[in-house]
Amino acid sequence: HCHIHDQDFPFATAEVFDNMREMGVARAICIGVDAENSQRAIDFCQQNKSNPQAIQLFACVGVHPHEAEKFDFAQDLPKLEAMLENQKVIGIGEIGLDYFYENSPRQIQQEVLKAQLRLAQKHNLPVSFHVRNAYADFWQVLDEIETGGAKIRGVLHSFTDSEENLAEALRRGLYIGVNGISTFVKEEHELEMFAQIPLEKTLLETDAPFLAPKGKRGRKNQPAWTALVAEDLAEKRGLSVEEIAKITEQNVNNLFNLGK
Repeated sequence: HCHIHDQDFPFATAEVFDNMREMGVARAICIGVDAENSQRAIDFCQQNKSNPQAIQLFACVGVHPHEAEKFDFAQDLPKLEAMLENQKVIGIGEIGLDYFYENSPRQIQQEVLKAQLRLAQKHNLPVSFHVRNAYADFWQVLDEIETGGAKIRGVLHSFTDSEENLAEALRRGLYIGVNGISTFVKEEHELEMFAQIPLEKTLLETDAPFLAPKGKRGRKNQPAWTALVAEDLAEKRGLSVEEIAKITEQNVNNLFNLGK
């Protein structure tokens, strides 16, 4: 989960790929935040599919809750649906609810989320979710969409919430996105929550250029540093980095229907 396709991404693409290869990170999912940015993610993946470092690139398309107020149902929804035909697109995202910043009115956020969840159901695609300070409404939206329809598969990107919401997510079969935040939290309740995420439901991510891990804080993040998240998790779980990598890679394959 990264945003290396953004126009203002702070590293040159060749450098991003070189650093990924050096750290043993071989794949990245470019995540859209609105219709235009989603198309940019697809274009970036296509333009760089034959890169010298053989980095595999995929895209998710969607409208972030921050951008929900600008969403034009008549124009943007058909645009997003057309993008789903592209072979580089493996999911919908990042979509959800954000009541922390509340850059868009809550009701509009919910309606935009519902429209995109129906797309996910129609095309049987997994979802990358952005949910912040909004889980009560989020679970209600999921229940509404799943009533009489297909179950939603997905990952809670950058999860930092309560043990109760973690348990609810796992009950629903959702995966949990773990990134740089997990490497530097110090509060007991935060450490305990991260410790309770089952490895078989963990996806490693960066959210680059945001949320750099321990040892890199204050710097712009990059996909290569997924390896540092893996190292931190391995240390905390008493496993090798190779074991962590194998399990979390299989999780990505399972959720996004990716083979080797």
